[in-house]
Amino acid sequence: PPFTTSTLQQTASNRLGMSAKKTMMLAQALYEHGLITYMRTDSFNLAPSAISQARDLISKDFGQKYLPSAPKFYKSRSKNVQEAHEAIRPTNVKVRADQIKTGGLTRDHARLYDLIWKRFIACQMNEAVMDQTTVDVKASNYGLRATGSVIKFDGWLKLYGVQEESAEVSGDK
Repeated sequence: PPFTTSTLQQTASNRLGMSAKKTMMLAQALYEHGLITYMRTDSFNLAPSAISQARDLISKDFGQKYLPSAPKFYKSRSKNVQEAHEAIRPTNVKVRADQIKTGGLTRDHARLYDLIWKRFIACQMNEAVMDQTTVDVKASNYGLRATGSVIKFDGWLKLYGVQEESAEVSGDK
């Protein structure tokens, strides 16, 4: 799913080694420069125009096999979600991270923006497909389990990589 405040902080810590304080400071500057939507949110909502931009980019840059037949909508598992703001996303998907190192923005701003951009685009891409195999071997009172997976179709992994969080996905709002 697209980022909320907490998932942005967690992912920036895991992938970029940034503290929550630094992440929010950088996100505030990106917001003030008009590059991302408001960064204090617990909502997965996305504007229809933003979804349309993402789908156009996916079709053009990645091809039809990466584009789901319908847009993806995410729902929070929490019953206390405010829904006052959109999820955290770039305001214009055509702006890439390497284009924002101006106006006092640093490499760290660009790294965080790139993470937000990739997560937003990936949230509208087709799922990855994997074959998984598990082998259990038992001998006396001992057991050994070996597991493995092979990617058959990379889907959103092509852009974003390994998923850390989960949310419920539905085909309609």
